[in-house]
Amino acid sequence: MNFRLRYILAPVLVGALAFSCDKKDMEEISPDMSASASSLATSASLLFNQGFEGSNPLDSFHGIEVGASHSLTVVDRPGGGGKTSRFELRQNDPDVKGSRRAEFTVIKDETQKEMWYAFEAYFPAKDYVDEDNDEVINQWYQSGMGTPSAALRTKGGRLQLRVGNNADTREKIDLGPVVKDQWQSVVVHMVHSYGSDGLTEVWVNGKKIVSRKGGNMYDGPLPKWKMGVYKSAWASQTTTTDRRVLFFDNIRVGKVGATLADMLASGTTTTTPTTEVPTTTTPPTTTTPTTEEPTTTTPPATEAPNSNKKAPNNKGQNKKG
Repeated sequence: MNFRLRYILAPVLVGALAFSCDKKDMEEISPDMSASASSLATSASLLFNQGFEGSNPLDSFHGIEVGASHSLTVVDRPGGGGKTSRFELRQNDPDVKGSRRAEFTVIKDETQKEMWYAFEAYFPAKDYVDEDNDEVINQWYQSGMGTPSAALRTKGGRLQLRVGNNADTREKIDLGPVVKDQWQSVVVHMVHSYGSDGLTEVWVNGKKIVSRKGGNMYDGPLPKWKMGVYKSAWASQTTTTDRRVLFFDNIRVGKVGATLADMLASGTTTTTPTTEVPTTTTPPTTTTPTTEEPTTTTPPATEAPNSNKKAPNNKGQNKKG
């Protein structure tokens, strides 16, 4: 497998990281992953479990796509309790893969038909102002197939799931408000499929919000999972804000056999939902999706994130298997 190195940012305090490259359709270069994420997981069904403690926590990710030193750092967790990742995207940041983004790829080649995905997110009110122009904070991207078949977005102060097996008819499902200045937990359970056997379930703060049957991916390869801030509009225009700051912590990935309890961080409890949003879809004919993952790259400024590391605590740090 041949890689063409597009650019490498300088080594950071938490270790040397390669920030982007081209592998056919602009996939990322993988950092050194000699340790197994599953070896320290709390369940045999977890493939990945990262709490940003210990040394070099960013080395556990498949790839990192950032354009400046402020784009991705490891900092003290808002509210206390150890360390966390901090993303910052500015409207005037350099292009990364043809657009404005600060993201890391959590899992890629390990994706199976049935998967669980979980994380905690913190939106600071001062630095994440609501606006009508949306941005992607999670995406399930299928290599070479344009716009992601599933994505979590924020728009107008609401969290939204966009999902489907056809780029032009993806369903938009409201998940509730973007709560500011406090941690929120999100768990997504997917049976990845182009057909009617697909399943998408979402819990927010332990409450089940979505149970959707039907296609949730295009007719192609299984998706990789990316997190961060991706705001494509900033590549060509300004909006009512020019800065996005977002924290992610306790990122987990589970396979078949995982449970909701495995995916929830300590202290999160489940509640019986008062409302679910079940829908059934029949997969339409495949169309060529519009591109949100550009296939051209303008190399960003070669700056390195400041990790602000301290000694590890008991949250633990794990690397991919």
